[in-house]
This record gives sequence, structure tokens and C-alpha cells, in this order.
Amino acid sequence: MTTTSLVMLSAAILLILFDVYIIIREGKRESISAYVINGSKKYPLVTLCFGILLGHLFWSMSSFDYLPKEVLIEKCKAVINE
Repeated sequence: MTTTSLVMLSAAILLILFDVYIIIREGKRESISAYVINGSKKYPLVTLCFGILLGHLFWSMSSFDYLPKEVLIEKCKAVINE
């Protein structure tokens, strides 16, 4: 597992545990989800900007950007052999 994967997984687990703790202790109105939903209603332009940013990042990503070298070599061989 790469360092980036480990950090992202750890952050996700910590956020989930924190959210569960807050929901149990304070209720659903204090959860991360509630803040995101209320914030998106209060500041719709911020939500739109995040949507554009994430859409731009994921839409422009080709498989050559993230596939392992071995898989890319096999894809190239398949294209050459066609």
C-alpha cells in the first residue's frame, strides 16, 4: 500500500469514527453530513465550485495516468497485435 493510499484510508476511517461518535453523543444535527448539507444550502456557489473542480479532475483523467506499468504494457501489446 502506498503512502498516499494509507493516508487517505486513515483519514477516511478517522472521519467516519468521528462522525459516528458525534452522532451518538450530539445527534444527527451535529454530524459532518448535516454540516455539508446545511452549508450547501447556505452557500450553493461553493457546492457548484467543488462540483466543477471534482468533475474537471475525474473527467480529464485517462487510464494512463493511474494504471500500473504492467497493465499499461499489456494494453499496448494488445493494441499492437490488433
